[in-house]
Amino acid sequence: MGRPREFDTQKALETAMSVFWDQGYEDASISELLTSMRITKGSFYKAFSDKHSLYLAALDLYAKNVIAPTAQTLSDPAGGPGQERILNLFRHVADAAANTGDRQGCFLCNAAVDRAAQDKDVEGRLSAMFARLENGIAAALRDMGTAEEEQMLRATARSLVALYLGFRVLGRAGRSTDYADDIITQVERILFMPPVAEPI
Repeated sequence: MGRPREFDTQKALETAMSVFWDQGYEDASISELLTSMRITKGSFYKAFSDKHSLYLAALDLYAKNVIAPTAQTLSDPAGGPGQERILNLFRHVADAAANTGDRQGCFLCNAAVDRAAQDKDVEGRLSAMFARLENGIAAALRDMGTAEEEQMLRATARSLVALYLGFRVLGRAGRSTDYADDIITQVERILFMPPVAEPI
């Protein structure tokens, strides 16, 4: 019988996610990961195989703990009118920046810039997370009862995803507060603008 693991795998993975989130894949060295996770090299390789596998597991954790609940909140009519659910997504970012000076940004955004272009495994996971956000926003838009056809509704959802991700990147650069009012105003315009009249 093998010896039981002497560390909490979940907590170690959460710590690894924070290191990757803050430093990126390349700059997060194995030695720093081991120190932060408080595990030995042997335990690391036994539990996670290698750094790349650990990074993918960290992305999966982010998808489970952050992206899935966000998409669920956007999709849930119990959270209020669809437009309010979408606006609250953006207000949350603005409030975090104003109240705590949040510069952590978004692990999804960081990974997209850091690894997606050269790592198909990462790209696949990020694409799935983008899709979940898009589906959540699309569900909220449908609940608004607009007359948009599905193709236009999807275009609106994707535009809002892009605006949200850009907002999170600005947070990483310390500019969320500067841009917050203007971004939320633009979101309101998208959500409340009258439908375009059909040509006669």
